[in-house]
Amino acid sequence: MPTSITRREFVKDATLASAATLGWTAAAAETAGAAPPPLPHSQESLPLGKIGNQEFSRLMLGGNLISGYSHSRDLPYVANLMRRYNTEGKILETLELAETHGINAINSAVWDDNSFLQKHWKRGGKMKWIAQALPGEKGELTQFQQAIDQGAVAVHIQGHGAETLVEAGKTEALAKIVEFVKARGVLAGIGAHWLDVVVQCEKAKVNPDFYQKTLHTHQYRSAPRPDETGYLGAWDNSWCNHPDEVVDVMWAVKKPWIAFKVMAAGAIPPRAGFQFAFNSGADFVLAGMFDWQVTEDVKTVKEVLANVSRTRPWMA
Repeated sequence: MPTSITRREFVKDATLASAATLGWTAAAAETAGAAPPPLPHSQESLPLGKIGNQEFSRLMLGGNLISGYSHSRDLPYVANLMRRYNTEGKILETLELAETHGINAINSAVWDDNSFLQKHWKRGGKMKWIAQALPGEKGELTQFQQAIDQGAVAVHIQGHGAETLVEAGKTEALAKIVEFVKARGVLAGIGAHWLDVVVQCEKAKVNPDFYQKTLHTHQYRSAPRPDETGYLGAWDNSWCNHPDEVVDVMWAVKKPWIAFKVMAAGAIPPRAGFQFAFNSGADFVLAGMFDWQVTEDVKTVKEVLANVSRTRPWMA
């Protein structure tokens, strides 16, 4: 007499068989309800740069796709789609894939759920965490301490927070944040969409270990028109209003520069975005990647760096 099985049992057995055939991944383990195995060894390396006492891969993994920050213009379903695709198992798989291809750092906000990092580290992962944080309403630095306590090797004030302080004429508050983070033995950075944040910090001699500043061309279809001067673009479609000015200012800045939004949230092809960023003086590129993009993006960055043409010296 044949043995009957439930649909749930059939799916679980099929998943286990697929995992045995294709390699036991974190996503497969999540589906099967089992713990994933230890991480495999790195298969390749990426060129590295140094910020303070820490070495980072020239290509870093962004956290927006994991957290669901899509900047999808007029496609409101995209953020929810990203969150549904990036289950915890898929996130762990993406970290594993990135690390085996030489990416050794991820950037994400401390207020998001970063429990996947603890699980990645517990499995033997070495991914370094650069955390975004914001000061409280009264200037308290609770989030910065939280990021440090949770294992961040670097913490920077998130761009909107830095811009709010600069707009209010409170550059000294940025200096206080930098000093607070540095005093705890962690790298301190300043993030910005507005170029004026960097200008004012340099003028006031704020001394971060690094800047994280947006950089992208306007050579994409949804780029803002000349009359569209709203913050981040009228339709959340621009994050670097005057790229030529950014390149000129950053040329004279003697601090490591992590460039982000180099693909204008997916509107610029990776090769064009990476080439422009590194040629323009960026020391590192931060890029959001789905698991299926990692291998090709790493390959592209290696090719770009092998033929880079820049006038700004490497600061890291």
